[in-house]
Amino acid sequence: MWQLKNKKVLVVGLGLQGGGVGLIKFLHKHQAKITVTDKKTPDQLKSSLNRLKNLPLIYRLGSHNINDFLSADLIFKGPSVPWTLPEILAAEQKKIPVMMETAFFVKNCPAKIIGITGTRGKTTTTLMTEVLFRKFNQKYFLAGNLPQKSTISLLDKVTKDDWVILELSSWQLSGFHRLKISPPLAIFTNLYPDHLNYYSSVEEYYHDKKAIFAYQKSADRLIANLTLKPILQREKILSRITYFSAADFPDKLNYLKGEHNRENAAAVYQLAKLLKFNLNKTQQIISNFPGVSYRQQIIAKKDGIIFINDTTATTPTATIQALKTFADKPIVLLLGNSAKNLPTKELIDQLKTVEKIVWLKGDFTDQILPQIKKLYPEKSNWVIHPCLQEAVKQAYNLAKEIVQKKKDEVYLLFSPAAASFSMFNNEFERGNQFNYLVKKLLIHYD
Repeated sequence: MWQLKNKKVLVVGLGLQGGGVGLIKFLHKHQAKITVTDKKTPDQLKSSLNRLKNLPLIYRLGSHNINDFLSADLIFKGPSVPWTLPEILAAEQKKIPVMMETAFFVKNCPAKIIGITGTRGKTTTTLMTEVLFRKFNQKYFLAGNLPQKSTISLLDKVTKDDWVILELSSWQLSGFHRLKISPPLAIFTNLYPDHLNYYSSVEEYYHDKKAIFAYQKSADRLIANLTLKPILQREKILSRITYFSAADFPDKLNYLKGEHNRENAAAVYQLAKLLKFNLNKTQQIISNFPGVSYRQQIIAKKDGIIFINDTTATTPTATIQALKTFADKPIVLLLGNSAKNLPTKELIDQLKTVEKIVWLKGDFTDQILPQIKKLYPEKSNWVIHPCLQEAVKQAYNLAKEIVQKKKDEVYLLFSPAAASFSMFNNEFERGNQFNYLVKKLLIHYD
């Protein structure tokens, strides 16, 4: 492991979801001399800063100073900080090591690691795997791309007999390329265009994703969606590959809907096979998995209206999946927010199945609104809501009208197809506010 005592360590990107806080506390515990730099202001970072009170830290907030980078012994780069940041490039040119927390953890971790990635389904697959390990009484830790989880802090507690289940984003995996490492046991759920507000192309995005398998050895294993086979066949992969499809899960899902969730179940089922878990018990565990918060989650039912929180649908592909999942009843869709520069044609075509659309402000909304207005003039009153509260109220009133008219249940589906940054810090804050507003709304109308 790196010796951190008395090292001058620069943390670039404190962040809002707890990862940077956990990293800093770990570095402090190991007696590093820590400087924290973030382009966000102290007011924006208030929730994270409050958790670091009384630690002897140097802060550089609101902007970066090149001297902090060039005088560091070691730099930890946050997931959303680009590798092309001029200060990062200058530090690398000076041969100063630039690390990412999760890659550092995997490089130094003695435990057995399962890495899970994919454009969609990685959180569901990760948490389904976590339930499987818990029910089979395996000693495991859950970390990676999950809010309020500190991955690096596990280095102080894991042993070679433990398992670590890691959800991995493309940004985190970019750090694996730098160290030329991959998790020895990996699941790749699928690949769709995403984060093209960050990446210059789908190919660049895929390059980061493929760190999940690129450095695996012949004894390692990759469990991959069958749809990825044409892509993976072009790669020189040393590990053994097991493909899965939705048809590979031999049972029904009692709480999850949709073909994509059958794919997630099939991936975990293949993992259980590989680990020689009892398959009858595995089927039962997976079948009864209750689902993940904010992912096509039914949060309330009242007077024929079914409220669904799908705030983590930050891409058109994710919203298309939600529309297909809930196609059995009329849908009032809350749509829009911040663009990720992704293809929208398929989503626009799919919107013909929606009864009504309610709009949230953002450049994604500005991008697709003219086409929707032309194609589906009857689906909206074209008001763009600058706050979620008014959007939810309008959606609720529309849903009530449809229930009365059609004498049928209606889905009020919050599946924005866009990032949240024009109105919220992240999609989880957006989802929390939606839940709060629905609860408040239903109490008011009781």
